[in-house]
Amino acid sequence: MISYYNISSQKGMMNGTKEQMNWLVLSKASLAEQKQVIKDYQLPKEIFSGGDEAEEISHLIKIKNKQLGLISVLSLTNLSANTQQIIEERLAPLIFIFSDDLVITYVGDNSDFIERFQEKYASEITSAQRLCAFVILMIYTRYIKELSTLKQTIDHLDEAARKTTENEELFRLADTERTIVYLDHTLSGQKDTLNQLWQDHDFTQKLADDNLLYDIKLRQAHAEELVTIYRDLLETIGGLFSDMMDNNLNHLMKYLDSATLIISVPALIAGIWGMNTGGLPGRSMKIGFILVMVLAVVATVLMAIHLKRKDFTK
Repeated sequence: MISYYNISSQKGMMNGTKEQMNWLVLSKASLAEQKQVIKDYQLPKEIFSGGDEAEEISHLIKIKNKQLGLISVLSLTNLSANTQQIIEERLAPLIFIFSDDLVITYVGDNSDFIERFQEKYASEITSAQRLCAFVILMIYTRYIKELSTLKQTIDHLDEAARKTTENEELFRLADTERTIVYLDHTLSGQKDTLNQLWQDHDFTQKLADDNLLYDIKLRQAHAEELVTIYRDLLETIGGLFSDMMDNNLNHLMKYLDSATLIISVPALIAGIWGMNTGGLPGRSMKIGFILVMVLAVVATVLMAIHLKRKDFTK
């Protein structure tokens, strides 16, 4: 689908038409629609390829275009709020093409980003630079919110690692580590891209809002710091799970060794009395077998009581 918006310094962001617009949005666009936009504006043929992949590379590139003049291509990755999807499906690239008179945006198939963005910031968007800035602000606000939610999961895993090694918690640990890996690499890749954008004097001068720029940089740094801390915490928790499993295995081996010892006591007693040698007590008595059995049972019970009192968790 192709949507049209008009951005003005007086009225902000409003719905537009094909004839009256300066922001074109490709959202859940068909291949034919993508090809048509590429043809109309003489864009690189592969500019939207990988636009629905979580592994899309973040970049900022300036290109000379016959139709639009000098254009800036900015690719960032947004995080969907749909927590029911796996992390690969939630990471949706946003591709922005900025020229002097037109902004073209490609939104991934699974993203409702534009609708939420319009609801929240429509009145604030008075230029292409403010559009770009508020898009980045919204993206990093979403990352911080997601990382705050992950912190609750990490706290739960930390507590569980001290008490259990059940499969359910191990699966949750694996899923959380997978999420952190994707977020870490995404934020790391975008860091270089945004640093390149912040060094663009033309962009910062036209934005002319140091407070907004400060807020964006602060949230960016916050998200990057959080993902680094939580990645290290997960590595620690993963090591704790491994140590707990090793410890539990050691306890099990101690228990099995004790069980083997208990079983060996009656076997040892019976074996001694069963030797084909003379001089053993009860050799000529009719109740010799019973005495041996009683002695074996008593010795076994005493050994079992002794081992039962031992703490195998130490």
